[in-house]
Amino acid sequence: MSNSKFLERAAFYLANESGRDTEVILFGMRLFFTSASGYVALIIIASLLGILPHALAAAITASVFRIFSGGAHASSPLRCNLIGVGVFLTLGFISNLFPYVQSLIYLPIIIAIIGIYVIYRYVPAETPGKPVSSQVQRKYLRAISFSLLSLWSGISFWGLSSPGEFFETKTVLASCFGMAWQLFTLTPIGFKVVGGMDSMFKFSMERRG
Repeated sequence: MSNSKFLERAAFYLANESGRDTEVILFGMRLFFTSASGYVALIIIASLLGILPHALAAAITASVFRIFSGGAHASSPLRCNLIGVGVFLTLGFISNLFPYVQSLIYLPIIIAIIGIYVIYRYVPAETPGKPVSSQVQRKYLRAISFSLLSLWSGISFWGLSSPGEFFETKTVLASCFGMAWQLFTLTPIGFKVVGGMDSMFKFSMERRG
């Protein structure tokens, strides 16, 4: 039995038991397994490059926020992993090279201010297989996103204002870059950029296939 058939049967069983929508459960299961395989690849490559804490900080920050905010996705799990691994390795690498500057302590606040507008305007960003069915659900997801952004910005500001005391500065910077990327993927431009990357990978893979 293929992995796809197994997930479909498992989703159908869970939907019957819980009364939930099969497509939503199937989307969640696929997202979980896709994310797990993506994290394994990210950990291996980031470890080899010596940027594991920074790449993980960016990835975890974006992933946790994405659960509630939504965001742009590729049209296949494989290409979603390729884009995610590539982006978070890049962000981890940049943060590792970035020199510490005192003014960077305001970066989380700047990102949070921009994020407030992005959340109000675009959250929840719906994706195929993860429909937002009611206005109540929209308000709930938006409220959680606001809360997470506020909590993250406070912790990140604290981490950057006390370098080395509680958090390694470059790891906090990587988290800032991860949050900025996730907010970007909520916008129409972000959807176009991710869509372009998806098309590029699809074209490349089809040519090789």
